[in-house]
Amino acid sequence: MLHTARLTIAYLFASILLIMFMPVPGSSSDAKGNYVALGVGLELCQTFLQARSNGLDLPYRHWLTGYFTAVNQLTKDTVDIRGTTNSDGMLGLLEQYCIRHRDHSFSRAMESLIKELCPRRITHMPQKQERLP
Repeated sequence: MLHTARLTIAYLFASILLIMFMPVPGSSSDAKGNYVALGVGLELCQTFLQARSNGLDLPYRHWLTGYFTAVNQLTKDTVDIRGTTNSDGMLGLLEQYCIRHRDHSFSRAMESLIKELCPRRITHMPQKQERLP
């Protein structure tokens, strides 16, 4: 019986150590909140606004959908961060942010948008008759 108790404690201790050192999905930055933005996420809002006004926002649309996919996968209780807003609506919200903050990066604008959308996100997979935007 003593051997069984020791074995159980050893397994429990090993499991706790494993969990403690396991990477956590969703931790998206270092302790100071820093992370590396890639692609058009590096561009300034001003550049996005110019591209949008010239109908050249396709790279931003693609980057946006990739960003949302990552957020959907890595954020707890999130099936679709967009809620009921479609991609055109997202770009419109980003445009409004960028008009107010022309010197911010596009990735910073996305961070702000995600915070705004989070309370309205879809948290469960819709039934077959329902459709995501």
